Amino acid sequence: MKSKVISHIGKRETNQDRILAKKIDTDSYLYLVADVMGGYDNGDIAAEMVIDSLTTFLSNSSEFNENVIQKVINKANLSLRQYQEQHQSKLGSTLGGILISGKTAKTFWVGDVKILHYSNGKLCFESKAHNLSNELSETENSNDSINLSKYNHIVTRSIQGDVKKSVPSYQKLNLNKGDKLFIYSDGLHNIIDPQTLQFLLNKGDSTDSLIATINQRLQKEASDNASLILVEDFD
Repeated sequence: MKSKVISHIGKRETNQDRILAKKIDTDSYLYLVADVMGGYDNGDIAAEMVIDSLTTFLSNSSEFNENVIQKVINKANLSLRQYQEQHQSKLGSTLGGILISGKTAKTFWVGDVKILHYSNGKLCFESKAHNLSNELSETENSNDSINLSKYNHIVTRSIQGDVKKSVPSYQKLNLNKGDKLFIYSDGLHNIIDPQTLQFLLNKGDSTDSLIATINQRLQKEASDNASLILVEDFD
């Protein structure tokens, strides 16, 4: 199994995204992207605390399921809440994660970090962001004439100390040879959408070439921090 990583500063003063690609036991791998909340304090601290909490907990867990994922996110929430109370600081982070054991990927996300699964050159899974746009589109009274895209940036779930607002979504995926998995923050999916990624994957170039192309786009277009993990070679 191989992974490739990008983390780009964009036009920000610092890069506060945090990423992890780690083998956590003989047959399991953990991949995480934590993207800080706009307008919150100490974003880098929030993202680091989330990554550290999940890495420590999951590295010592004997099983990986929805209950375990919820438990570790609750633990991260507690850490952020304690920090906020001690430092009078408002912290928050969104999160996307993939746990791979053998030919199975267990994906989870809180907020708008995107997770994609491509198989045979086609997009077969795309995570649905926890944002106001998607929530409004699901309501019975939603109006098709409203431009919901303007609400894409308003996140409705995140890890920021409130357990009720940080319930993750979860999806189990079966992996085949040649499949590709992506996790990436909103600083990237505002520039390169899943259909564009599919087109680039099907050009027949190597994934090194794909990563180079994405980096070139980010150099020219990224205004926000942008991070990506590509996982492949599930032989």
